Amino acid sequence: MKIWEVKNLGLDNLSLSTKDIMPMADNEVLVNMKAATLNFRDLIMIDGGYGATGGKPPFIPISDGAGLVKNVGKNVKNFKVGDIVIPPFFKGWDSGDIKENTIFSSLGGKEQGVMQEYMIFKENNIVHAPNQWSCLEAATLPCAALTAWRTIVTEGKVNKDSIVLVQGLGGVSIFAIQIAKMFNAQVVATTSSEDRMKIAKNIGADFVINYKKDNNWWKKVLEVTDNKGADIIVEVGGSKTLEQSIKCSRIGAVIGVIGVLSGGIAELPIGRVIYKASRLIGITCGNKKELTDMINKFNSSNTKPIIDSIYKFEDLPKALRYMSKGNHLGKIAIDFDKE
Repeated sequence: MKIWEVKNLGLDNLSLSTKDIMPMADNEVLVNMKAATLNFRDLIMIDGGYGATGGKPPFIPISDGAGLVKNVGKNVKNFKVGDIVIPPFFKGWDSGDIKENTIFSSLGGKEQGVMQEYMIFKENNIVHAPNQWSCLEAATLPCAALTAWRTIVTEGKVNKDSIVLVQGLGGVSIFAIQIAKMFNAQVVATTSSEDRMKIAKNIGADFVINYKKDNNWWKKVLEVTDNKGADIIVEVGGSKTLEQSIKCSRIGAVIGVIGVLSGGIAELPIGRVIYKASRLIGITCGNKKELTDMINKFNSSNTKPIIDSIYKFEDLPKALRYMSKGNHLGKIAIDFDKE
């Protein structure tokens, strides 16, 4: 079978090669991988930016994928040939809070990633894709969507009375808007241009703020929420956004700290954090139960992921370089069958 492999660290050292398909045990499932989608995390892994928690070459990259069940062991009960399935981002994190060693079990590093034509999984290491979703659509879910879900649903306890603040229109943020609206919550989004403001509204945001025009956008958040502030904040900005997120949060708000797009070191207004009883929670994707719960919620709605572009299996380096420019809107997908 064809595989992509990180022979040495760095995007230029990606290598297209072949590998034998391993024998399958009685409790395992053989999956013909059909699609993958990219996250910035994949670039960091390939460059060795996670250090000891990342993969040591050679390894197969990319965490998010989906495929068709090709064969099942005789002891497998929950899957059949032809099912569309998704491997969770973390191998073995079934439920509850993240454990000390969970970080080492993410796909696309120490655990081999999805850029291979066939993968073998134990039955409890895959889940069914949403009903009526293609492999390309299903492959968008394991990282970005589940990160948004854990922030908004698990930690934020979202409901119809919640106000959710979403920063930008990256992969996590787009899913955050969609997930919040599935719970009929009110969404305030920040973005950088008039065109993107229109896109955010089309996705479902109730209020959109241009942070380049409103540098102190936290004041605008309070204005559009009648001074209530946000109950749940999807904090992806980092050093230049965290303080403003705290300022526009409601007493007791959940602030999911996810990204560091503007820098990884932030000044923390400790007095305001204490006064507001802010709950700053680091979010590292989510577990298999949350993935299953999220998929069930998608099954009860008409929401579908936004896919920016689709590349061939052989064009993985090209797709990664496109992602590195940051001009995409929605997920960048790899179609393994694309000619």
